[in-house]
Amino acid sequence: MNELTTIDLPNKPTLEQIQQFERVLAEAPQAEHFTGHYFADGVYGRALLIKAGTALTGKMHRQRHLNFLMQGTIRVWTEEGMKTLEAPQIIVSEPGTKRVGYAITDVIWVTVHATDKTDLGEIEAEVIIPEDGSPVLPEVA
Repeated sequence: MNELTTIDLPNKPTLEQIQQFERVLAEAPQAEHFTGHYFADGVYGRALLIKAGTALTGKMHRQRHLNFLMQGTIRVWTEEGMKTLEAPQIIVSEPGTKRVGYAITDVIWVTVHATDKTDLGEIEAEVIIPEDGSPVLPEVA
């Protein structure tokens, strides 16, 4: 068991607590993981393979979107509290949701966003809330 699995976390964290935990994670060795990008008409999907024993945080998104837990078991710390999720499962994320996860087994997690864009930088600018928390979309030239 490593230090990250022994930290005493509240059941219903605030966004500030999640961000503080994210700063702790940023100081730890970073895990390598596979990310796949998939496109269909008006839809972008991102698949992430999370190795067992990995702690991670997610980005906050501007719109409701779908998450597919395709494989594995992951402990997820959200604004709604701590949950252990087992595949297969479909989760709807509300705008502004920030999660912390700990993969109990190898996990495949897929997020799906409505967009016509195919450039990853443009997609991120469209769907991700910047780290400073600004909910304003960037101006389009």
